Amino acid sequence: MLDDWSAVTDDEVEKLIASALNKTCQLDPAPTWLVKEMRALLAPFIALLFNRSLAVGCFPTEFKQAVARPLLKKSGLDAGDLKNYRSVSNLSFLSKLLEKVVQVRLQAFLDGNDLMPCAQSAYRKYNSMETAVANVYNDLLLAADQGQVSALRLLDLTAAFDTVDHELLLLRLERQFGVHGVALQWFGSYLSGRSFQVLYGGSMSSSVVILCSVPQGSVLGPWLFILYIADLTDVANEHCATIHMFADDIQYTVVATTRH
Repeated sequence: MLDDWSAVTDDEVEKLIASALNKTCQLDPAPTWLVKEMRALLAPFIALLFNRSLAVGCFPTEFKQAVARPLLKKSGLDAGDLKNYRSVSNLSFLSKLLEKVVQVRLQAFLDGNDLMPCAQSAYRKYNSMETAVANVYNDLLLAADQGQVSALRLLDLTAAFDTVDHELLLLRLERQFGVHGVALQWFGSYLSGRSFQVLYGGSMSSSVVILCSVPQGSVLGPWLFILYIADLTDVANEHCATIHMFADDIQYTVVATTRH
């Protein structure tokens, strides 16, 4: 059971800053390269802020704002057609740093209690797209060796990350994965009250409130999504099917014995 978070040390913060990419968001008061250069001086103050957030179960409001930029999916596409754009969301450096602190602790809890969805190949150590393909291919070969016919369905959820229901996600974290107390309260604060602004052509739009989804461009978003859909494995088992997932790409295999 995960009730609270272990404290963050100055050394941990300093190492996370040093390993971070040199990306800066428009919301950052200082460029990332400068924060990295001054990390020894800043680490104690950042650790103090993070420990306060984890202790009271509150994600800072200032960290919940994002800046989205529309970019063409591929070069050469018609710039006048809106469907050719994808949204790239940027979050502040410190917000992603705090997320990384929680992600490390959440991963240790899930791995230590064998709670990671075994059918999921995305965002897991020693797993990749190749792992998912190998699993599906192995299932098909085993079925063929036993004289069975396989039917493979490939499912791709449209805007999957954007349709996550916050209340349902928190309920699953609590009941299915054993997240309680301050830890669950922190996730509730992390998901709620978020907003974004669109940056285009040098102009910034007004803020738009986000009512559902996991945050785009975040560290924790992908992890929360795979926990959100983890029970699809149970649904597949109920129908005597095999399922493999890579994020929101789902391979659903049903086999049947051939009749002669």
